[in-house]
Amino acid sequence: MNWIYNHKRALLHVNLAFIGGLTGAYAILVRGGNFGAAQTMNLIEMVLNFTEMNLTDAFLRLAIFILYGLAIIAAFFIGEHFASVKSYIALAVEAVCIWIAGIIPTSVNPLIALFPVFILNAYQWQAFTTPECYNSSTIFSTNNYKQTLLAWTRYHMTHDLAQKKRALLFTNTLVLFHLGVLVGYFAVEYLGAHGIWVAFVPLVTAVGLVIPVGEEQVVKDVEATLKEGIHRTEEVVVRKV
Repeated sequence: MNWIYNHKRALLHVNLAFIGGLTGAYAILVRGGNFGAAQTMNLIEMVLNFTEMNLTDAFLRLAIFILYGLAIIAAFFIGEHFASVKSYIALAVEAVCIWIAGIIPTSVNPLIALFPVFILNAYQWQAFTTPECYNSSTIFSTNNYKQTLLAWTRYHMTHDLAQKKRALLFTNTLVLFHLGVLVGYFAVEYLGAHGIWVAFVPLVTAVGLVIPVGEEQVVKDVEATLKEGIHRTEEVVVRKV
C-alpha cells in the first residue's frame, strides 16, 4: 500500500497515457482519420479548408480550436481555485466526454463527433501534466519520444540515477500510450463507436489512484513517530534536569 502511495503520481500518469492512446485510436479509426488530441493537424487542415473554400469543415475546425482552448483554461482555473478536488473534477469531465463520444452515431460529421474527445484531451493535458516534476504529456508522443532518447543517452553518459528515473517514466508513458492504442483498435473493431467506452476501465483505476490511497495510515505513522520523538526528547530533558 505504501508503495502505491509513493508511486501513485507516476502510476496515474501512465494510466492516463493509456486512456490517451485508446481515445486516439478511436478518433482515427471511427471518426474519419482525425486525431482528436492535438491542434497541429487540426490547424493545418483548417487553413487548407479555408484555402479550398470548404467553409463547413473550416469553421468546425475553428470551433474545435476554440473549445480546446476553453477546456485548457477551465482546467487551469479549476486547478487554481479548487486544487483539492481538481483531479476528481477532471476525471468526471473525462467520464462525461467518453460517454457522449460513445453515443454519437457514426453518421454524424466526424468533426462534430470529436468535440467531446478534443475537450477530454485538452482538459486531461492541462490537469495532469507534471508527474515527478517532468513535463510529460499523456495525449501525444512526440516530446515523450524526444525526452526518452535524451534521458537514456544522458544516463549512459553519466550514470546519473535521476536520469534513469526520468528515462523510465517517459519510456513507460510511451509504452502505455501505445498499449492503449492497441486496446483501442480491438475495442472499436468489435464495438464500433461504443468502443471508446472501454476507456471507463482505466478511468476507474485512475479514480482509485487519485483517492489518497494509504495516506491516512501514512499520516498516522508519521504522527506516531513524531510523538515518540517528542516523548524521548522530554525524557532526555527531564534526566538532564
